[in-house]
Amino acid sequence: MKNGTIIYIGGFRFPNGNAAAKLALNYANIFSQLDYRVVLVGIDENSDTDGDERLKSKIFDYDVWNLKYDRSFRNRLCRFVSTENVVGILSEYDDVSAVICYNFRSVPLLRLSTYCRKNGIKVISNTTEWYGKFGQNVILGILNSIDTALRMYVANRCVDGLIVTSSFLKDFYKGSEVVVVPSLSEPFDRVKANDSMNVREKVHLVYAGTPFSVGRRIRDRGMIKDRLDKTIGYLFNLFEESYDFQFDIYGITREQYVKALPEDEPLVDALKEKVCFHGFMDSDVIYSAIENADFTILVRDVSRVTLAGFPTKIAESINLGTPVLTTRIGDMERYVVEGQTGFFFMPNNDDYNISVLRKVLSMDYRGIDSMKRHCRESTVFRRESWINPIADFLDRL
Repeated sequence: MKNGTIIYIGGFRFPNGNAAAKLALNYANIFSQLDYRVVLVGIDENSDTDGDERLKSKIFDYDVWNLKYDRSFRNRLCRFVSTENVVGILSEYDDVSAVICYNFRSVPLLRLSTYCRKNGIKVISNTTEWYGKFGQNVILGILNSIDTALRMYVANRCVDGLIVTSSFLKDFYKGSEVVVVPSLSEPFDRVKANDSMNVREKVHLVYAGTPFSVGRRIRDRGMIKDRLDKTIGYLFNLFEESYDFQFDIYGITREQYVKALPEDEPLVDALKEKVCFHGFMDSDVIYSAIENADFTILVRDVSRVTLAGFPTKIAESINLGTPVLTTRIGDMERYVVEGQTGFFFMPNNDDYNISVLRKVLSMDYRGIDSMKRHCRESTVFRRESWINPIADFLDRL
């Protein structure tokens, strides 16, 4: 593919940022090093402009276009089909080589592919998720389910290439031009970790994220993506065995957890101060908490949703110098080294997983410090490690 302008479009928020924004900036950095001009197209939830207006700014020397995110029902329906704003931005540049669509709606992706094909522009789908069930109103829930199916089965097969986060998706799109890149979430302006950790009397665990849709009771635990409930159950078993630990949870409050899973309230009450819910916090607070923890923990079941993606939480933790405790599913073994940058749980094997936690809670600070050093030295989730694979992928288009 010839050098020129790459326009990366997705649901990221600038300037405040979210996980998608950090991913976009990491890709922008890679494309810039490959001598492409990069333009980012995101959303602005706070804009008071009309829905069809676009706001242009500069972030890290990249052109950034923010589209208003109107939450009205009518405009939410329009986003299932409209490409007007995106095409308008493309027309601002006369040397566009490729458009990269991050987890795009199916109909706009198909329409954009048709437009770009007529204008000699490559279309790349950056697919990091295979969305499961949606918790919105019935109409939007049905539309989202249909849209996901069309995107995964139809629209993604009409693009010129795909950037995916798992071998599962690479195999699913066998015959297409695909490159597998795990979640790149290296924070800009990272705080440098201390050379050695503070000596603590108990192991400190952290979970950061939203394990499920809050505000309603969960009837089927099998639909929970991040099994925070299993984590709390494992720790309750070890609490009863007199193990000491501190588990901090960021992203959800105690009230939200108990409302979703009221039958777990006795466990949470028994654990008292050993489990602390912090609710939603700014990313800098969460990064600091991860960096200062001994381990982050992420338990997941095997499903199409968990196999298709790669957890940003894992990349963030290792990039911040903190080893991970996570389930051995998908491509995890390609990136996490057992005993060096983390330990693995086994899917659907609670006894084994409790034994892993038992071993972790028995570790001394020297063993944990050694693992944290391995994480700080790891480059597997650093963007510079993926420049050549992405360059080869672009050259093949």
